[in-house]
Amino acid sequence: MEKIKKHAVTILLVLQWACVNSTYETPGTGCEEKESGPAITFAEVKQLYGDEVMLIREDLVIEGYVVSSDKTGNFYGTLHIQDRPEHAKEGFQIDLDLRDYHLLYPVGKKIYIRLKGLYLGKSQGTFKVGGVFTNAGGSLSVGRLPASKVHDHIFVSCEDPVDILPETASVNELEDKMINTLVRITGLEVSPEDMCQPYAVVGESGTDRVLKNCNGEEIILRNSGYAGFQSEILPFGNGTITAVLGKYGNKYRLTIRDTDDLDFNGERCGGIVYSCDDAEADATIAYVRGIYDGKTVGISENIKITATVLSDREAGNTEGINAVVEDDTAGIVCSFTSGHTLDPGDRIELFLTGASLEKTDGLLYIKNIPLENIVSVKPGHLPEPENLMLYDDLEAYESRLVRMDSVQFETLGVMYSGIQVVTDCTNAVKVFTKEEASFSQETVNDGKGSIIGIVSVYQDEYCLLLRNPEDLDFTGPYEDCLGGTNLMITEYAEGSSYNKYIEIYNATDVDIDMEGYVLARDDNGNSDYGRYTMPLSGVIEPGEILVFANPRAEIYGGEITGTHGSVLGFNGDDQIILMKNGMIIDHIGVPEGENWAADKTLRRKTETMEPNTSYDKNEWEEYPADDVSGLGMR
Repeated sequence: MEKIKKHAVTILLVLQWACVNSTYETPGTGCEEKESGPAITFAEVKQLYGDEVMLIREDLVIEGYVVSSDKTGNFYGTLHIQDRPEHAKEGFQIDLDLRDYHLLYPVGKKIYIRLKGLYLGKSQGTFKVGGVFTNAGGSLSVGRLPASKVHDHIFVSCEDPVDILPETASVNELEDKMINTLVRITGLEVSPEDMCQPYAVVGESGTDRVLKNCNGEEIILRNSGYAGFQSEILPFGNGTITAVLGKYGNKYRLTIRDTDDLDFNGERCGGIVYSCDDAEADATIAYVRGIYDGKTVGISENIKITATVLSDREAGNTEGINAVVEDDTAGIVCSFTSGHTLDPGDRIELFLTGASLEKTDGLLYIKNIPLENIVSVKPGHLPEPENLMLYDDLEAYESRLVRMDSVQFETLGVMYSGIQVVTDCTNAVKVFTKEEASFSQETVNDGKGSIIGIVSVYQDEYCLLLRNPEDLDFTGPYEDCLGGTNLMITEYAEGSSYNKYIEIYNATDVDIDMEGYVLARDDNGNSDYGRYTMPLSGVIEPGEILVFANPRAEIYGGEITGTHGSVLGFNGDDQIILMKNGMIIDHIGVPEGENWAADKTLRRKTETMEPNTSYDKNEWEEYPADDVSGLGMR
């Protein structure tokens, strides 16, 4: 039976080649040094096209080099040529009803095409010539040139086939002039949704598979369901593709001659490793984070991560359904559908299919993870924290374990609960503790040393999340960052119109250089002091009092040290602070308070001789609006 099939194919080929016009030699048995007729470029042919299929009546000839092959069956009925073997400027497509044309027109062979009598058209962005057929509505389309007519139009050169050097480009560098030419694109891989799939669905004329690069740019790989490699599984890795460029609509697509055109043996983006024999593939957390594109996205890929748990569920500073995990590439918060029993240092394998990536209050989570997605849990060791300085960019370390040395709490005697600040006397970082944490009502450590924490987000600002007080190693003595100075606010006047005044007093027995001191206010008690600031300068002597005013204030007749329209433009619901080197040293006002000091003059009691970072109304005496009788004196 097999011999009968082989003989049948041979007979068909002989019959096909026999049906020729004796005017020209059969392409398979002869060659042309140069086909007669006026030569024309691909670009000039394309310029002939109007808006509809047309018959070429002039005796014109184009020449080019074959770049496609139907040997594996992935090309059928289309022959693709480009105008030169390398650095091609244009390409063209010829539709023909000829099987096994690779035997006549191998890749790299130079051919001549006589255009007279062919039809020229453009379909889905691709120019092509060939025969013609009439659509149901009466319009014409370019069709396959009958086999009996092929020899009248296509002639092979006597030159030997040459190597075709594809044009190398990235996905976003592709242009229409490259259509029907051989191109090479590096850094591509099969998209996750097409992994473990065959090149094409059997019997389909064409199956689209998606290739993408590490920047998320995509291009279609078009394969025939009749190709010899149709059933082979798409490659797992990242690498280079050589293919004929096509276009359908506004999207480019690639067609390979055979699987040798793919060299996808490199590491995939993000280090993910696929295996179609397993239920899931290993991915890095950095890869998972890269899936997030700015909006909530479901994870449809069959992947899992292997990571170490950082958070301490028993201390309660992380919500009971959440666990912060980290691998060698990144960290992330995992949110389960119910409470878990994961402890710090546990090494877990976690299946992610069906979960979602979502940002909540500025922090990226993997949400809706069923507990049964935990593949395995083994006791392990916490990773070494990343050593950072207080001025480093915390965003780059989101949900990772970090360490900062030579720090102390800015304010002593307060509880951990809420936001506290650690400082090295120059820079500062906020530390957040949930009210529900087991240690939230403990007093902050009064020493100096190292702090370890998880980089988190609170109120859209990066901060450290303490797991428990053991994250602090404050064995050194507390440092007086202010150098023993006690500069303080001693009068606040919120008078009529622009009559706004602030008085500052040096309660020490030494001269104080005010370089690094800043007077600032917030807006309506929002505790944001970054917008309205007034740096101070000069030297203030022991016992000296300085008065600062709104530029349009007019009821105080004494000496004015400086004016500022923004900082001294407060109303009765704005807070005022005095800072040194970025640290708050004195404060007057109530957060989000409603007119706590409208139309009032507040004068600090003379027995109060030190500033206070927390406003205490018992330290102040209240006087009517526009009473400036105490300004400039104490």
